[in-house]
Amino acid sequence: MYRKRIAFAISSAVAASFLSSGAQAGALEEVIVTAQHRAQNVQDVPIAVTAMSGEMMAKADIFDLSGIAQHTPGLSYSEFAPGQVYPALRGISSADDGAGLDNSAALFLDGVYIGRSAGINFDMFDLERIEVLRGPQGTLFGRNAIGGAINVVSQKPTQDTHLKFGATVGNEGILRYQGLISGGLSDNVAGKITFSHREHDGYVRNVLLNKDLQDEDSDSVRGQLVFSAGSSEWTLTADYMEDDRDDMGRTPIVEGNYPYPTYIREEMGTSGRENAQPVDGFSKREAYGVSLQGVIEFDSGVFTTITAFRHGETDWEMASIGAPAGGKSAPDGNPYGVDVIDDIEEDIDTFSQEFRWTSNQMGNFNYTAGLFFFTEETDRPERFRLDMKRADIGQFPIGIEYTRTENETTSYAAYGQANWELSDTLRLTVGARYTVDEKDYRATAVNCGLDLEGTQFEMWPGCLGPDGEMKFAEPGKGSLGIIAEAFIVEPDDDWNDFSPMVSLQYTPSGDTMFFATVSKGYKSGGFAGSQGVEVAATTPVDPEDVINYEIGVKSDITDTFRINASAFYMDYQDLQVVRFGPVPSTPFGTFITTNIGEADIQGLEAEFTWYPTENLRLGGFYAYLDTDTNDLEINGVDYSGAPLTRAPENSYNLNATYTVITGSGTVEAALDYSYTDEQRTDYIKPDIIIEEQKLWDARISWTSSDETWNVSLWGKNLADEEYISHMYTIGPGGIGVWGAPRTYGVTATWSM
Repeated sequence: MYRKRIAFAISSAVAASFLSSGAQAGALEEVIVTAQHRAQNVQDVPIAVTAMSGEMMAKADIFDLSGIAQHTPGLSYSEFAPGQVYPALRGISSADDGAGLDNSAALFLDGVYIGRSAGINFDMFDLERIEVLRGPQGTLFGRNAIGGAINVVSQKPTQDTHLKFGATVGNEGILRYQGLISGGLSDNVAGKITFSHREHDGYVRNVLLNKDLQDEDSDSVRGQLVFSAGSSEWTLTADYMEDDRDDMGRTPIVEGNYPYPTYIREEMGTSGRENAQPVDGFSKREAYGVSLQGVIEFDSGVFTTITAFRHGETDWEMASIGAPAGGKSAPDGNPYGVDVIDDIEEDIDTFSQEFRWTSNQMGNFNYTAGLFFFTEETDRPERFRLDMKRADIGQFPIGIEYTRTENETTSYAAYGQANWELSDTLRLTVGARYTVDEKDYRATAVNCGLDLEGTQFEMWPGCLGPDGEMKFAEPGKGSLGIIAEAFIVEPDDDWNDFSPMVSLQYTPSGDTMFFATVSKGYKSGGFAGSQGVEVAATTPVDPEDVINYEIGVKSDITDTFRINASAFYMDYQDLQVVRFGPVPSTPFGTFITTNIGEADIQGLEAEFTWYPTENLRLGGFYAYLDTDTNDLEINGVDYSGAPLTRAPENSYNLNATYTVITGSGTVEAALDYSYTDEQRTDYIKPDIIIEEQKLWDARISWTSSDETWNVSLWGKNLADEEYISHMYTIGPGGIGVWGAPRTYGVTATWSM
């Protein structure tokens, strides 16, 4: 079962193998992945991996992480805004998206680490494949892969000329189009240009402003050049994307500390996917990057170098309806009350360099070793102001408070992994990574407004008052009370970590492999993005650690039935937890991130593929996740036993595809059902949850016999399930984001 391949995984070879035996009707595919930085059959890899080809994603109309999560055990996903996304692997997710902290699920695009939320959720068009590796991947992927890693691989150009164009139209104003032009530019140079556009109308109606919210309008483009010279191949990639959207349609779900949501619902008659927030919010995002990857083949192995620069910026404004400052209403007692308006900008620049050596097979031994360097500069200004909305007078601002967090991260790592074939049936893998993380942080908190009885003014950016003097907050005198104290601080800290792993594989036959793994995961420490609390801004947040114990099996029981399963226990230490609570000198409170407690995570994951006939393919997964926190004390109250956030206890997917080959082409009909349990997003309040999701999807498609044309009719959330896809605490209340309604449409694609 072991493939004694070299690691020189030229994408065209991998792509050719991905569905190589799938061309034979009713046969299991040989799925080739690079989860261990060498081309391997996924059935040979001692890691819980879900792999999807770009072709599979296109057929299922999957183009982002939300769709990937629907078809991957152990992966959950929620989105607050395009620049604020929360992937979680096996219940391990990010607590704070501030400038000084990191994500817990590492995402790599063509080997380039993308750490900030602003760059994670991009248009996944023209991919070769995506691999979701579950469990700590600290050895080979490192960089905060404490819960796992998401490895996205784009389709490289070849010398063959390839043109492809597609368009989609549907209800809810859905319009998508994409295309690519690829081919040889000379004997040793190939190039490709890929573009994509996505838009739809808003899914949530604001009855107060008479407009739709939660819309989409995004564009992306990617260019690639591949240079081949002798035994080396160099790939230059540049990509750009932008989003411009209205507010995400946030709606008060759990009542806050005054009756604004109830009053609006009664007066305006809102229900379901409707809200009545008085602020016309927005969300904008821009991201681009350039990378150069070199792969040089030697007699003894392959040397890989990856150099990359990435930039991202976001700007969004939102109203935290139902959670005003300290429960204040307007001075005249107007029940519409006073809302907190939050305007956040973020600017991110990253540079990374990786050198990797992957040996060829040397008898019964091979190894991989590498060095990794990473820098990131993040600048995140945030302003808070009050807004009082009445249907007859519009809005006016009262004062402003302002914070700014800046962070510079420098990270160094060295890693290695070796494989020994102890016998024809037994393989031992050991590896380790040593990491040093350094962070230089700067936090500023000022007050640019007076209290409600004082002079009212608004300036952005900048904090000069009417008298030309810098205005710092006085306790109890801020316009909001969010900024408890004014300060400028510049803390710094560093952390180091040693993350080992050991895995044993047993292959009693060519079709079945058992494995047992013990691995450590690490997430860097940092500084919390707490607003207006000096002690929180200067106190480092310690790193998180997890030890994973896992056993699994991968088996092609017959030529038509495959099952992969794993069971695991994880000891999760020093949780980075966000809590919303009071701080000195303010009745309102703020978000504070600290290390609190530990957790036990145990679970089971199983995936299957079955061809009961040559025409019918059945597939799916089941994931069980049991999480318990220990020593979790928040504000003097013991919350031990609470589950981790974004950790659904049960989730599963069942799908069926029936294929008929006719004289004019191939017809496929597919049905897909996915279920995800409710997920808590707050340790203190059990009613702050992402609701359970029960989603039916279907499609029917025709592909011409020469594979030039493909036309598909598709539908998603066919039962029009209403559910909250993201929720968070603000004050004593909870704000939710609605999931997408029923959508349907037609997609046509032409290629040659």
